[in-house]
Amino acid sequence: MDVTESLFRALTLLGLGMTFVFLFLGLLMIAVNLMAKYIPADEPAVKRSVVPRKQPSTVSSESEINPKLIAAISSAVQQYRKTEAA
Repeated sequence: MDVTESLFRALTLLGLGMTFVFLFLGLLMIAVNLMAKYIPADEPAVKRSVVPRKQPSTVSSESEINPKLIAAISSAVQQYRKTEAA
């Protein structure tokens, strides 16, 4: 088998593959358009009224923070700094 035959066979396979892909995508687009035209979209059964929720404030006061949590974080930071310094 020489180079010319190989190139011809490769181009034939390329053409066949691209043709099948093009046809498949074309049929898929036709099917989707027909379905969009003839099949109605689902509508929500009941529309609920939206109740606005209270947004949590981003600024917290000192009384909201747990003192045990502050102590645990401080202890962890101190231990980390000791291991990094060594």
